[in-house]
Amino acid sequence: MTRQLFCSFALAAALLGTDADTKYLELVKRAQAADTTLDFKELRFSCVEASHCDARGDSKDMLALRRAFQEKHFKDAAKLGERLIDKGFPNIEAHILCARAYESLGKTDDAVSHERIAKGLISSILNSGDGKSRETAFVVIGTFEEYLTASVLGLPRPTSQSLVAGKPHSYDLLVVNDPKSGEKIELYFNIDAFFPMKGLR
Repeated sequence: MTRQLFCSFALAAALLGTDADTKYLELVKRAQAADTTLDFKELRFSCVEASHCDARGDSKDMLALRRAFQEKHFKDAAKLGERLIDKGFPNIEAHILCARAYESLGKTDDAVSHERIAKGLISSILNSGDGKSRETAFVVIGTFEEYLTASVLGLPRPTSQSLVAGKPHSYDLLVVNDPKSGEKIELYFNIDAFFPMKGLR
């Protein structure tokens, strides 16, 4: 998973010499090397503190990635996905679509690598809580992770989203309709990582 854009960022970060950037880059290297001791939650949160990490991804680029994949332009999808990952390694959706694109292209090793990383990132969210209360809220670094978590749980887009600000923690509360029972489900997300606004929302 050696990529020119990431190398460019690595050089820039090294010149800046910030502790946050150095930590982020080291965690990315460990993820790329399939380090089984890596804490994917730590990797996600290091992105929040790094000076050049956008785990959400530019909206136009994300739309282009989804469109390329849906239209089965798998080479373009892989290229777009890799570009988004260069800009924010913990971009879960980009890793998922890269994995599927590479699988369709017959590039098994690349597909497995992206799938492994996506699973690690998703598991780090699901293992942070169950979302059923404030005390057991899922811990996320942006609202994009909230929607993705709901999707992974097999739930549709929320019917409402509200901010529950307070101390010592703040939360987003998503209300979704259970596709099986039709009943409303409440999901709590701890948003301390980006509230007040820190650029990832």
